[in-house]
Amino acid sequence: MASGWFYLSCLVLGSLGSMCILFTAYWMQFWCGGFAWDGSTHTFNWHPVLTVAGMVVFYGAGDRTPACPARLSLPTALGCWCAQSQGS
Repeated sequence: MASGWFYLSCLVLGSLGSMCILFTAYWMQFWCGGFAWDGSTHTFNWHPVLTVAGMVVFYGAGDRTPACPARLSLPTALGCWCAQSQGS
């Protein structure tokens, strides 16, 4: 059973990830000229926002989720986790 610290950590890290997306969008909107879908140079301004959202926040949230059986010894579970990390 997960403890209160786990849920607090998830809340803090989820908030930090959301803030990263918002700050990146703010930076692109106000310092780099805004966003566009018309094929102009402002279309590329979506790239940093979507990169932060996809690669940093969403991939980071699911990257280290172990897919190992729950009743493994610690060395076996760490080996399973390392093998998954090398594959990604």
